[in-house]
Amino acid sequence: MSGRDLSGPLRRAVVAALQADSGVAALVGTRVYDYVSAAPAYPFLRCTTTIASPWEATGGVQGSLVQLQVDAFVKGHGRGSVEPLTAAVVAALDEADLAIAGGTVLSLQWRQTLTLDDPAEQGVTHGVVEFESIAAQ
Repeated sequence: MSGRDLSGPLRRAVVAALQADSGVAALVGTRVYDYVSAAPAYPFLRCTTTIASPWEATGGVQGSLVQLQVDAFVKGHGRGSVEPLTAAVVAALDEADLAIAGGTVLSLQWRQTLTLDDPAEQGVTHGVVEFESIAAQ
């Protein structure tokens, strides 16, 4: 099976979509990153893990099946402190019609959300929002 790795363009489009979304901006402003400095201002989003595998459709259409993760970080105790932000991420991205360089996003589906205390910093709640996408050329 052949494919085209479109995970980079997809990740960049997701970051841009989150930065442009008014619901997300109301909660984090412009703090949507794919790299976070050592001392970030809270709350913020980080588009991190992508796992890409080849995808091919009938007729020779090639692309990628991409699993994508968006992490939400909020100072505050309890799961309720991060839930509005993870819900805003889902609302902004689930079935979003994104444009990517070098291809087309055929689907972008929310798969699950996980909330947990951040083990690296006391008083920070971490939300993990996972999506699955198919992007093709």
